[in-house]
Amino acid sequence: MKIAVLAEQNLNLIDGSTIWLLNACKLLALQSDFEIDLLLAHRLEVRTLANELPDTIRVHDAVALQASDGLDGPLTPDTLPRLLAAWEEEHGRYDRIFVRGTGFLTRLLDEPLFCDRIVAYAPSVIPDVTLPEPQWVQLGRQLRTPVVVQSEIAKRALESLSDYPAYVVHVVPPIVFPTPSQPRIETDSVTLCYSGKIELQYGLDWLIALCDEISDAPDLAVSMIAGKDTHRAANPAFFADMDRFREGVAQGAYPRVSLARNLAHSETKIRMGQGDFAFCLRHDRYDDVIEISTKIVEFCSLGVPPILNNNMLNRSLFGASYPYLVDVSAGDIPARLQEIMRSRHSPAYQAAKERCTRIAAQFSAEALSVRLGRALRGHDKTSPALAATPRHILIATHERKFLHQITDRLRGEPEVTVSWEAWESTIKPRVQPYVSDEVDTVFCEWCCENAVWHSRNKRPDTRLIVRLHRFEAFRDFPERVDWAQVDALIVVSDHFRDLMISRFGVDPSKIHVLPQFINWHELQRDKLPEAQFTLGLVGINPFEHKRFDRAIDFFAALRARDDRFRLAVRSVMPWEIDWVWDRQDETRALFEAQFARIFSDPDLSATIRFDSGGPDMEEWYRGIGTILSSSDTEGCHTSVLEGMAAGCLPVVYDWPGAQSLFAPHVYSDMAEAIPEVISFAECEDIASARTAFSTKVQKHDVEKFIQYFMGL
Repeated sequence: MKIAVLAEQNLNLIDGSTIWLLNACKLLALQSDFEIDLLLAHRLEVRTLANELPDTIRVHDAVALQASDGLDGPLTPDTLPRLLAAWEEEHGRYDRIFVRGTGFLTRLLDEPLFCDRIVAYAPSVIPDVTLPEPQWVQLGRQLRTPVVVQSEIAKRALESLSDYPAYVVHVVPPIVFPTPSQPRIETDSVTLCYSGKIELQYGLDWLIALCDEISDAPDLAVSMIAGKDTHRAANPAFFADMDRFREGVAQGAYPRVSLARNLAHSETKIRMGQGDFAFCLRHDRYDDVIEISTKIVEFCSLGVPPILNNNMLNRSLFGASYPYLVDVSAGDIPARLQEIMRSRHSPAYQAAKERCTRIAAQFSAEALSVRLGRALRGHDKTSPALAATPRHILIATHERKFLHQITDRLRGEPEVTVSWEAWESTIKPRVQPYVSDEVDTVFCEWCCENAVWHSRNKRPDTRLIVRLHRFEAFRDFPERVDWAQVDALIVVSDHFRDLMISRFGVDPSKIHVLPQFINWHELQRDKLPEAQFTLGLVGINPFEHKRFDRAIDFFAALRARDDRFRLAVRSVMPWEIDWVWDRQDETRALFEAQFARIFSDPDLSATIRFDSGGPDMEEWYRGIGTILSSSDTEGCHTSVLEGMAAGCLPVVYDWPGAQSLFAPHVYSDMAEAIPEVISFAECEDIASARTAFSTKVQKHDVEKFIQYFMGL
């Protein structure tokens, strides 16, 4: 696979972002099936970092790129598409383009020539609610562009706050590469080390103040490896003090302080490893940042405990008991630093070093290379190939909503081509259907008029696969399909298999029972404390199908037995859907009666919450302990499969087909499940019970589904 790494960062400079770029390239180089070009937005003049790149990575700077199209001047988002197109014309097409930088990213996502090959890097994804949503997020969400972020917090923010699909958000924390061990130079003094850029908000005003205070302290020292000046014009007072300080160090006025700059990264890490503590404090404006600092991880890998802000990100990584978390709002930071430095021989220091060792193990290059490789490929390198020879699949459908993860996976398969035949509705194609000579398989998603037409116009050398959902099973489409021409029929449960055999005479050997797939791995998340006594119900529309009233009856009966339970309803409200709310039948009155029942009962109104619909279901299930299905009819009820994958106990009304999927958790009277719900919530080893439910539905993971599908 041919990969381009494209970043706005200037590799001539040494800072956190260029170290990230260096390490990302090193990670990708560990993937043996990748051929990698690093495309630089600037002329490469200082090769300090470039010389540390693996030999297998080809480096092309802005001068080389511009030569392909005769451009001159800086490489900008506006000139990028034309330049990149010319470069590919001369040097070959890239399978993936890994992009860091919102300007470049936004422009390429808006360009049809490149948009479906982009993998984005997003160092910070907490949206500013006072500003419009970034355009790259809008474009990426629509295209389901894979995104690499640095932390689980960042991933969940992107899912929950920006509605980004969970399965294309990949967590790849800062990378740590082994450093040749260097013997420590033992001294009587304790050394605090800082490595990074010179920026006021990085707490360097506190560090300068500390250096002023310890000039006469023989037991304390400071080692600074400081790079470029940042935001100098915006902070004249700070930089005047910094210039004074640097001049003083140069003249020997600070005998306990060393200051180095523009070192090779390998030399920087050697100096970092000589420290006893790492200065990693930031001003509180950085407390909302969810990007894990590469420097923090590097210090951990070197066994040097970092001194950190006491904020959510650092507590989640180091634990609330980590001894060197500092509340910067408390003031007098230099005094607190001196107190910490003098704890080097304490049990707290040894505990901090052990914590650093465990943290560094989470960021090993081998493990993170696999993660980054998965983000770019779209699947694990070890996953079986979906096709040994070239395949061309034509998908005919009026609605793609259940196919996104499948088609994204197929897009990452080099031997598979997917094309689309769009239908305006269940009965009307957008254009006259046509199957080109290159197509070997036609897949009709939904058994509607698309399946009727293709079964009656099938080319002899193609395979025809139809997937039937609950919706169309009771329409007239199946009886008009020429089933003799269909090679495989996918149904979502045994009930629909039996129905298709008895009612339409479909050959049983052609029918394959495959419930709607789930992304099992994405649902493996730690539960929130409130999950133990929280029931979940997903979807209440339409009334006669979902039977919202039955779920409320069950919950009220449960509350009568045990008032610890709560109910979370995740659904679009019926008045938000015209075809539900404006129907000329009793639907509106039935919904109004249930809402009146809830809000007139203080107990129900205080214990039922309504969560608006959205794609971040993986995060929502973290707060759910028991998942309900109160419907009269379902296909396979995907939310129950997802809930079980997330470790929820299922409670399912006995709708047709439920027994084959969810027995023994299926009830003709849901109230019969009350003892099991209470017992599950009180289970001493509830973690094992949750794992058992999750393991039971692992066979429905999307990767297993697509492997089976490609074998049909």
